[in-house]
Amino acid sequence: MKQKSQNYGTCFKELRQLAGFKYKDLESIISKNGIVRFENGTSNISFERLAELLKFMGYTLSDFMYLSGESRVDEVYGEKFHIIRYQQGYRDDFFIPVGVNPVRLRLFESGKILLPYDVIDAMLGLMHVPEQDFSYIINGSKDDYFIHYVNWLDIIQQTEDVKTAKIIEDEVHQYANYQEIKLTILEEEVKPLAYSDEWLELHSQERLTRQYTDYRVLELTAKACHQILNDEEVTEISDFLFGIELWLEYSLGILALNAWQLPYSLVYAIISDINLHEK
Repeated sequence: MKQKSQNYGTCFKELRQLAGFKYKDLESIISKNGIVRFENGTSNISFERLAELLKFMGYTLSDFMYLSGESRVDEVYGEKFHIIRYQQGYRDDFFIPVGVNPVRLRLFESGKILLPYDVIDAMLGLMHVPEQDFSYIINGSKDDYFIHYVNWLDIIQQTEDVKTAKIIEDEVHQYANYQEIKLTILEEEVKPLAYSDEWLELHSQERLTRQYTDYRVLELTAKACHQILNDEEVTEISDFLFGIELWLEYSLGILALNAWQLPYSLVYAIISDINLHEK
């Protein structure tokens, strides 16, 4: 019990110092001696008093429980959110209107706490980022499979390994066809569904469409490593790149591998856009 009290006290001290509060700033709620004893682990305070102190400093009890290790944190949410915020160019004080100050945001993005889903949704709304886009990224829209092959194709392109490039192109082509078949079947099934079920199916349909696009683009990128793409294929790659709002490792890899075959004006426009937004 004493060990847990010490952990709670250490956690509280960290939050207090991060928020820049001194003992005197909290005296209206608890005395300096009370805070010192709590932070040293020599005494406890009630959860009601703890919640009041945390709220005064701009935190929640949930923040405290995550930081103290009582609740498990899934770090991917904060990690991906940071990528989006950074690429969109929003400051760390932009989310104060929805109750997330810079300190809480930093703890969230560093994987130390997990913000409530409705708060994350509100923050995405402020940035005009659709919730489904964030969910898609969280659920592995560009998972290890795609990153692995982009890195592999980078080596293949440098070594001019035509044989392996063709093998990858054929393999990914099969996955692209499989996704296209699933999409066709789902389109037929959506028609008779009730509205609520239809919404769920359409959401799944959107994921399938994106998965098909991912595989198709990877297929064309593999092909580009051993032969010139035709005009229609260049247009497919161009449309994919033009539609990207969040430049992650996968999309940057696709741009790099195909840049030599794309119109100069397109590549210039994309790089200019990235630099403009300091992505």
